[in-house]
Amino acid sequence: MFTRIILYFLCAAGLMMAPLCLPAQCFRGNTAVGPGEYLAYDVSYQVGPVWSNVASLTMTTARETVGGKEVLHLKLNARTYPMYDHLFKVRDSYESWVNAATWAPVKFQRYTMHNQNTVLMTLFMYPAQSFFTYNYKLNNEPVSNGKGSIGKCMNDMVSSVFFPRTLELENQRPGTVFPLSILYNDQPTSLRMVAGGKGIIKDRDGKMYHCSKFIVKMNATVSYFKAGSDVVVWMTADKNKLPVYVEAELKVGTVKIYLKEARGLRNPMTALLSK
Repeated sequence: MFTRIILYFLCAAGLMMAPLCLPAQCFRGNTAVGPGEYLAYDVSYQVGPVWSNVASLTMTTARETVGGKEVLHLKLNARTYPMYDHLFKVRDSYESWVNAATWAPVKFQRYTMHNQNTVLMTLFMYPAQSFFTYNYKLNNEPVSNGKGSIGKCMNDMVSSVFFPRTLELENQRPGTVFPLSILYNDQPTSLRMVAGGKGIIKDRDGKMYHCSKFIVKMNATVSYFKAGSDVVVWMTADKNKLPVYVEAELKVGTVKIYLKEARGLRNPMTALLSK
């Protein structure tokens, strides 16, 4: 559950359902996301007056070669802390391989374990031919296979988390919209990123970051969220565009996600105002 919530939060660092008349934002170059990056987050959950760190999230990147082409291997891992496993045990891994030069998706893989239910899903993307194939396995049930259409400038669930960091976000006016096209599992979805201005964010260790703000208006069709609730995401206002802090109200309780550690960044962290 937590990984899917986090994906909704981080995906485009501020997303809302987009009007169909707006074309998707396409890749125009990448100066933010490089290989060897490691980001770690604490996931805090509130029910009533009590806040608890219930899970960890890591995001990593690596350079690899697939089919003779250089790709970026993007990975998200989430797991509940052992003391909460008896309530809801999560061991989630989401991975994506994208063409490093064009950001075109090559492969997506999902392995999730929620309590005793496990899901393994793999997608192979062929954007030049406008289609993808997938296989899906739940627990010990037979593997199911399928095929679907992939639109222009479409990202999978993991590449869509990193993709907004390739966009020029630093000097956007509040209300500026970036329409995005996402393949959520095997379902194409139209989304948009909306700028919400700038501000200063202080983390739990006392570090202060100059950040850009994005706001998400959720609707009733999105699992776990209250209809009309806001998801607020803050990204560093520098060349790295790292998600630093996320907050959202769920159907039950509230979640906050804090950046805990960042290593191997492609650019200097100039948004860090104090240590």
